[in-house]
Order: sequence, then structure tokens, then C-alpha cells
Amino acid sequence: MKSVVPETGSAPTFLSLGAAAGRLDGAGADEADIVFFLPPRADEPLRGRTRTVRDAETHRVDRTVEYFDTVGRRVAEVFLSGCEDAPATSERAVGELARCVVDRFGAENVRRFRVRITGPTAGAEPAKCTVGVLQHYRTDHESVQDVAVVCATDSGAVIARAWVTVAVPARPDAAVEGVSA
Repeated sequence: MKSVVPETGSAPTFLSLGAAAGRLDGAGADEADIVFFLPPRADEPLRGRTRTVRDAETHRVDRTVEYFDTVGRRVAEVFLSGCEDAPATSERAVGELARCVVDRFGAENVRRFRVRITGPTAGAEPAKCTVGVLQHYRTDHESVQDVAVVCATDSGAVIARAWVTVAVPARPDAAVEGVSA
């Protein structure tokens, strides 16, 4: 059973799951989706099951890695997709998006991280990310918010977008679903 827990005492994060899923062989990934179906727990050994599909007609490669806990519940899933003809240059944009999310919310709070590469990322022009909150809600016994993150070059060219769901600490003075805390 391969564990994706980054270090003893900590829970798996979108970063450790994404790294464990690996890169697409012979293809540049232009889309990724990392989602937790249950809030991650510390020291939970997870086993992975990988499915890779190659479409000869479109030259796309899709990989799905599902992670299960010791009782067989699906805890998380990583989906990667890319074109065999595309260069593997998306790491820069994904790295910028991940850095922005980790700096702002902390890796341990990310419940879903979806990325789509939208432009060329091979240039040396600096990139910056902006974050906008889309909505707040409660799910799986925790308060979360959906945010959009846009990675653009200094000249304004958008090279990647991410849609992220993060757990946020509950405020004792806020009403949730019509009930006061």
C-alpha cells in the first residue's frame, strides 16, 4: 500500500496527491483536477488505482488515479489530461497557481484543485496570479469557499486558470444555513 502522506503526522494534500499521480508519459498536461471526497486525515495510508486512456484519433492521454483508505472508501481522485503533440511546458503555470493557493490558503485546506492551461507557458516573462472568491457554503461538515485563480503574464496574457475549493475556519459569529452558531 503506497502512502501519499507527505510526512508523519500530516494529512495528504493536493500537492502530495498530484506529485504521486506523476506526469503524463509523452504528453503535455493541459488539464488537471485533484479532488478530496472526504476531508483528508493524518497518517491515513492510501492505496492508489491508476487508469490511463489513450485516444489514437485525438492524440489525447487521460489518466485517473483513485485513492482509497484502508476500509476501501474512495478518499480522493486525480485526473490529468493532455495532448501527445503538446510540449510539456505547463509545469510553470501550474506551479504558479499552486504557489498562490498554498500561500493564501495553505495546502492542508485545499479540497479541490482544478487547472486548465489556456495559453503558451514557455516564455520567460514573469507571471502573477489573482484570486477571486466565487461562493461560500457548507459541505462534509466543514465551511468551504470556491475561488477562481487566474495566472497571467505581466503583459496581461492569461496562461492558466484554476478553480479551487478550500476549507475555511468557521466564524462563531456567522450564521450558517439559517442557524446561528
